[in-house]
Amino acid sequence: MKHRQAVYKLSKFLVYILGRQPDEFGLLPDEHGYVSIKDLMKALGEEPGWRHVRLAQIREAIYSTGSPPVEIESNRIRAVDRSLLFFPEVPDCFPKLLFYPVRRRAYPVFLEKGLPAATSGNRIILSNDMVMAQRLGRRIDQSPVILTVNSENAREKGATVWRFGRLLFLSNCLPLGSFSGPPLPKKQPGPKQVDIPKSPAVPKTPGGYLVDLTMNSTASDQSKKKSRQRKNEWKRNRTRINRTKAKGWPDE
Repeated sequence: MKHRQAVYKLSKFLVYILGRQPDEFGLLPDEHGYVSIKDLMKALGEEPGWRHVRLAQIREAIYSTGSPPVEIESNRIRAVDRSLLFFPEVPDCFPKLLFYPVRRRAYPVFLEKGLPAATSGNRIILSNDMVMAQRLGRRIDQSPVILTVNSENAREKGATVWRFGRLLFLSNCLPLGSFSGPPLPKKQPGPKQVDIPKSPAVPKTPGGYLVDLTMNSTASDQSKKKSRQRKNEWKRNRTRINRTKAKGWPDE
């Protein structure tokens, strides 16, 4: 009994989201009333008491009744009864400020170029509620940047703005000068280049020394040879005298 009640309760909640107030959940159906199942699952995951819902439970809520309240086509889902579903409209008056979330990595490009009109006809989803803008932003980035859009300036610069329900607004572009955001973080200066003193050249044979081949080694060798000859001359003379006496030759 409890399971059947849970299935019935889920089917009624899906009808409310898809066929009554999609703007309360940050959802924008296409011209045929479809929203992507992926976007629906994100919205359910943000709702207390519905974060446990999986696609299998949605399918059960569809096929367990004789007249399914919602229908699935490929990766899209919509309410069967869309008689109370509203459509985008151009209001008589606009809130002065609207909010638009962007990815943090794309934010510098937005500041430089704005957001031109999409050639595919997709509309930019804004909100007049900061909490809703933050909710939409967390679906695309863990730390989104929230732009503040001046609706009057946007329309003066060529943008078309529609209202969709109570919390959402749509636009075809965001021209430069129609929005503002927080300043970009300053670039951190790189590490200073420290001049490292050059170490003295290390000889190729550590512990030894290199011979300077540019010196005149021949002259030095000859000088050493003559010095040794003079030093040993008295020995040679003594040997010669002893040999002479041994042969009986008279002394000169």
